[in-house]
Amino acid sequence: MTSFDKVIPSGQEGKVTLKVKAKQSRGGKLNKSATVHSNDPKKPTLRLTLTGKVKTFISVEPSNRVYLNGYEGDVISKSLKIINQVKSPLKITELKSNIDDKINYELKPVVEGKEFELTVKTLAGLKGRTNGLITLETNIDKKPKIEIRVSVNFKDELTVSPNVIHFGRIAITTKPGKTPAKLNLNRNITFKKERGDPVKIQKIVPSSDLIKTSIETREEGKLYKISVSLNKEKLQTGKLEETLEIHTNYKKKPVIKISVRGNVI
Repeated sequence: MTSFDKVIPSGQEGKVTLKVKAKQSRGGKLNKSATVHSNDPKKPTLRLTLTGKVKTFISVEPSNRVYLNGYEGDVISKSLKIINQVKSPLKITELKSNIDDKINYELKPVVEGKEFELTVKTLAGLKGRTNGLITLETNIDKKPKIEIRVSVNFKDELTVSPNVIHFGRIAITTKPGKTPAKLNLNRNITFKKERGDPVKIQKIVPSSDLIKTSIETREEGKLYKISVSLNKEKLQTGKLEETLEIHTNYKKKPVIKISVRGNVI
């Protein structure tokens, strides 16, 4: 935030005040700058720098963010430290979360009144993404609340990307006197088993003979490249809405559907 004298009479002084909201800082070194623009022909711009050190009342190490990333079926645990930076003993008066259906958490004193350890652990059987907060209420007047942001992300061992193939605008008609557009009717799909038992692609079934596919084995049982192409001779104007079915020996996903989209003009 800044405030300044907009008009400075000749031979007089003006003030420029820079303010920083320390509450938005995690603490440590502070380095901010501002540029002053004026009608001074000799020095139309002047750069001001504000440096300092922001002290925290309570610090969270290594961060006030917890990332719990894994594969479906995993149980992930992370720990962080809550450290009191003031002389008064720290007490945690309440500990709560808005994602109790996704995580367990436990707070233990390491040094009474000075340091605590917070352990966050996912529940079993989670899938997908979840974001939430763990809130700690304290007896420190200047820091009555600590918020720990929690990000949970569990993915399947088998990843297929992309799950929608976009061909965009496909120009098969050309106006008189214009050069026909060069068409790119090829796309690729990455099929990858991140861990666990090897996987096999048994067959690929397109929804019509407009689509041709081929499989390239990059690493047996783990990594495949699926090439997808459109038959130009069979394209008709209008929306392109087709599908591919990838049949595998993976019990959790024996059939994976890929959408094929485009607009033929």
